[in-house]
Amino acid sequence: MKFIKNLCVLAFTVFLFIGLTYKIASSQEIITIKSNEARLYFGGLFPSYIFYMQGGIPESTETAWVDKEYWAVLEIDKSSKVHPGESTIFKLKRTSKASPQPEWCVTEGGSEFAGKGPACLKTPADPKSMNQLRFKVKTQYSETATNLPAEFQNKNWVQYEVGYDDDGVSLNQLPGRLPPPDHTFGPVTLYIFK
Repeated sequence: MKFIKNLCVLAFTVFLFIGLTYKIASSQEIITIKSNEARLYFGGLFPSYIFYMQGGIPESTETAWVDKEYWAVLEIDKSSKVHPGESTIFKLKRTSKASPQPEWCVTEGGSEFAGKGPACLKTPADPKSMNQLRFKVKTQYSETATNLPAEFQNKNWVQYEVGYDDDGVSLNQLPGRLPPPDHTFGPVTLYIFK
């Protein structure tokens, strides 16, 4: 009788574990935002970057909703001339009154997407007029892929530091800090795990 009781407890524990695990994995909402092109602008000190997406973004895309540091994956399409098929891991910075995350943005360079500065200009023009969305992000090392859902763990990851050159300067594989026109890439997809 004790054997049957232990077997029932074990079976109940297994079903409970499977149920909780399934609920955690399937309850995670994935927000997907696609754009025609993008750029990753170095935000001063590693790991801070500013990520811009432009073109093809639905104007209904919400802004100022990032209430905590959500994990995100940037995936660059294989058709991109710069960094084709590569991905990188972000943590999104939280929104504030001074810096909504994400934010519809008009930047220097206008519709040419020139990337002449990281600021969203305060302009009377509709901020959606450039169809450009800005996120402040913290880039992550590829080892952090273990924090992502299973289907996102085996990508062609690029990261900030991959060694040093002969002068002791760290080498960077992220698709930012490249001279124009190679600082833009895309099309891209941003997956946010909410």
